[in-house]
Amino acid sequence: MTITYFITGANRGIGFELAKQLSADSNNIVFATTRSLANATALKDLNRSNLHIIEYDVASPLETLKKALVEPLEKHAPNGVDVIILNAGISKDAQRSILQTTEADLQEHYAVNAIGPVKVYQSLFPYWSKKVNPETAKKVIFVSSAAGFINNFYPFPTSHYGPSKAALNFVARHIAFDNTSSDLDHIKNSIIVPIHPGLVITDMAKEAIGSLDLEALSIKTITPEESASSIIKLINGLEQKDNDTFISYDGTRYSW
Repeated sequence: MTITYFITGANRGIGFELAKQLSADSNNIVFATTRSLANATALKDLNRSNLHIIEYDVASPLETLKKALVEPLEKHAPNGVDVIILNAGISKDAQRSILQTTEADLQEHYAVNAIGPVKVYQSLFPYWSKKVNPETAKKVIFVSSAAGFINNFYPFPTSHYGPSKAALNFVARHIAFDNTSSDLDHIKNSIIVPIHPGLVITDMAKEAIGSLDLEALSIKTITPEESASSIIKLINGLEQKDNDTFISYDGTRYSW
C-alpha cells in the first residue's frame, strides 16, 4: 500500500517524528519541509530514499511556495499527494494577557499559524486533488491546539497564540465546507480534521510547560515520539464521519 504524505515543519519536534515514523515504512512516500535545509541535519541523517526534503517556509509568498513544489512533486509523486499534515507553527512569549500582547506578536502568529496553512493548501491543491488512491481517502490534517478552543476554553493565558489557532480551526472547517460542493467525488469525500497533538515536550513548548501548574490543570505532557505515533494511528483510522471534527491525539472528540 503506497500512500504519499506531505508534512510541513518537519525539521524538529512533532514534525520530525512524523517524518521519521512515516518514512520508516518503505511503501510510503514522504515529503518533509523545513524553512532551512542547513538546519535539517536530523532529517538528512535519516538517509531514506522515500523521504524527500523541501526547503519551504510557510511565511513565504504563495507563488514562491508553488514554485518550490513543482520539481520534487512532479518527480517523486506523479500521482499526487494523499495526506497533507499541516504541522508548521510558532508559539513565542504566548503566556500573556491580551492587554500585554502586541500587534507584532499577533501579526507574526497569524501569518505562520493561520495564513501559512491556507497558502500551503492552495499551493498543494493541484497535487492533492489528483487521481483517487483506492488505498486511502484524501486527508488534510491540521496540527492545531486546544488553546484555540472557543468552547472548552483553556484556563490559562495564550494571548496571540490561542487566537491564531482559533483562526486555524475556522480555516479547517471552511475547507471541509468548501469541499462538500466539489465536482470531484474524492474531494467531496475527503477528510479534513484539526487535531490537538497533546502538550508535547518540544523546544517550542518548554516555556509554556514551565509556566503552568499542570497538576492543578489535570494536564499531562507527552514526548514528540508519543505524539507522532498517536497522530499517525489517528490518521490511519479516520473515516468519512470524522470529517469536520476536532480530535485529540488520544482519540477524544471535542466541541470546539
